[in-house]
Amino acid sequence: MFLNSVACCVLRIAYRKKLSVKKLTCSFVLLSLLATTSAPVASAGDTPSPLPKSKEPIIVNGDKVEYFQDKKKVLGSGNISIEYKGVTLTCDTVTVYLDTREAIAEGNVRVRQKDGAYFTGDRINYNFDTQKGSVLNGYLNAKPFYGKAADIKKVTDKEFELQKGYVTTCDYEHPHYRVQSKQVKIYLGDKVVARNIVFYVGNLPVFYLPYYIQPLRDTKKMNMTLIAGKGKDWGYYLLSAYRYQFTDDLRGDILFDYRTKKGPAGGVNAYWNTKKVGNIATKFYLADENDWLTADRDPDLPVRNRYRVQVRQRWDMPKETDSSLVLEFNKLSDPDVIKDYFYKEFEEIQDPQDYNYISLVTTKPDYTTEFLIRKRFDKFYTVVERLPEYKIDIKNFRINKKLPLYYTGHASGVYLNETFASAVPSQKDLNVIRFDSYNQVSYAARLFKFWNATPYVGTEQTYYSRNAWGDTNLVRGSLNAGLNNSTKFYKTYNFNTNWLGLDINKLRHVITPTANYYFIHQPTIDPANLMQFDAIDALSAQNGISLAIENKLQTKRMQGGELKSVDLATLIISTDYQFRLNKGELELKSNKFNGVNFQLEMVPYPWLYTLSKMTVNTKKYMVDTASVDIVGNGGDKWSLGAGYKYENTTGTFVNLITSAIMYKFNDVWRARVYSQFNLDNMSFEEWETTIYRDLHCWMAEFTYGVRNNNDQTLWFIMRLKAFPDYPIGLRRTYSRPRFGTEGS
Repeated sequence: MFLNSVACCVLRIAYRKKLSVKKLTCSFVLLSLLATTSAPVASAGDTPSPLPKSKEPIIVNGDKVEYFQDKKKVLGSGNISIEYKGVTLTCDTVTVYLDTREAIAEGNVRVRQKDGAYFTGDRINYNFDTQKGSVLNGYLNAKPFYGKAADIKKVTDKEFELQKGYVTTCDYEHPHYRVQSKQVKIYLGDKVVARNIVFYVGNLPVFYLPYYIQPLRDTKKMNMTLIAGKGKDWGYYLLSAYRYQFTDDLRGDILFDYRTKKGPAGGVNAYWNTKKVGNIATKFYLADENDWLTADRDPDLPVRNRYRVQVRQRWDMPKETDSSLVLEFNKLSDPDVIKDYFYKEFEEIQDPQDYNYISLVTTKPDYTTEFLIRKRFDKFYTVVERLPEYKIDIKNFRINKKLPLYYTGHASGVYLNETFASAVPSQKDLNVIRFDSYNQVSYAARLFKFWNATPYVGTEQTYYSRNAWGDTNLVRGSLNAGLNNSTKFYKTYNFNTNWLGLDINKLRHVITPTANYYFIHQPTIDPANLMQFDAIDALSAQNGISLAIENKLQTKRMQGGELKSVDLATLIISTDYQFRLNKGELELKSNKFNGVNFQLEMVPYPWLYTLSKMTVNTKKYMVDTASVDIVGNGGDKWSLGAGYKYENTTGTFVNLITSAIMYKFNDVWRARVYSQFNLDNMSFEEWETTIYRDLHCWMAEFTYGVRNNNDQTLWFIMRLKAFPDYPIGLRRTYSRPRFGTEGS
């Protein structure tokens, strides 16, 4: 009955798909074989045994297919196609051995996996069960890598081995470049490993490496980077970086640079995932300025050794500890070495200080603790050392389950030592032992179903081992209280339009006003009598109210097949108003506003984001700070970042326009322009232009830039499109917030 059912099923398929008689015969024969061999017949008196689990059938389709029962093999020829467990084999002729599940295929052979990778060759031996095989004169397509070899072995589902061949990211028959080796191993989605390789550009051998590894996980950077250029401070230069990977958990970079005005320099970066004590990153860089290898050497100046050493570690400890450890160590030869050799990194450092610390943070459901040690190692920085500091922070602990009564508190103990830069040798270190404790109780009330009111009262007590005048063992006390108020109003308008492509489906206007009153009683010790290390020491009397009103416009747009709420515009206006404070008959402060802050964020289209900020000084009736940022993204075709920044505060004046524009002219050419224009003196502080040329598997970049009107820089880069990340931080970028986020 089973055989008849199978035959009927095959006949139906043949009728519907109009299969040839030979294809029908093949399918029928194979299915009949499986039906008769998978079910052994039990003799009289025996208890029937359960049927063994049958294997998935191998179905051969072709112009001519023959089955030989005595040899248990199938011969096929002409347009052969076999699909088995997500693998498709096509060829001109094939022999399949049903016992071993092996196939020998010849003529236009191709084996394609379900992940898209495939290999071709003149002849392939392939086992359908183990999915192992070997190819003679084969070609492998495993994006982003392609390879050719005299022999290709498929070791596992994700591992290929090429003997006497090459790999490349160029898919041309004659690739622009290739990495050639006696043995290359490709681990799909993981890495490419080769030994004793020769790097060819066309047919020209360029360089030799004893070991080559290209990671494919969590990185888009190429292994070898070369950048050539010219700059005012460096002269002509060549920067090189080689990425190495000893194991899956240990990788890094080897750097070797040469600058005609500086001389040779080099370094090593290492990134290690220890699995036991977290991730460790180290950087070391050494430059011998003005040594005998310097092309523009000044014989009247001595050789100057400049260096930077950095070690960082982050260890997320076992889950049951709820703790993490962060360590950072920095040692510099001088305060300008980062600026002179790693300018992009220097730009991104918000506070260029001596960062050397160990921090152990424990996070529990009800509290957070931190143990911190900070120590200075570079004498040219002024640093407040913490030797050590312990802090505990408790936020919104509910005291009573029936009442919305909450406790908030924090406490710390620290030995503080402010050690001054060597430039001021006459200044002695300032140090103190300090214990600080703050305790607050609040009540979260909801009144009239729309008004959220949270009154609170707190006290802060601080012990100092000494004050600014040498008096010892002092305790400072202070009381504070306040009331936080907020509410929310909204209205929805049945307004729908696609005018100018805005895609508005109803409008919702949300108004959120807040008014928070705060009062801090005059501390028992005036801050003028204390050494100032941080905000705790600066505590002083305050009596004021923080006012803010937020207006938000929302609509609904189609996202992921359904309408979702999105913010179109958000306007926040806020200010602080200080009431008069008296101490005896002495007036300390008069009634005044401490400026008005404006912030407007708009996202009219998914591809366009703007953020505007302004602070108005109500005492001087003038703008202290203002900024406008516009970020647009047209996909691969264009991008735009533009911003204006104005600042006029004590000792600081900034009036700059910054922009970065990228435009793609066609599939081959695109350009990018970056500029920073000073409106105060009507001149460019810096500008930079980059021309990109697509060379199929390579991207060529030529950049020319000018800083401070006379510092000219140019560089040329060839980088692989398969690994597009910019290798070294030379390029100027418009660093502004992404869509829907707030940046600095």
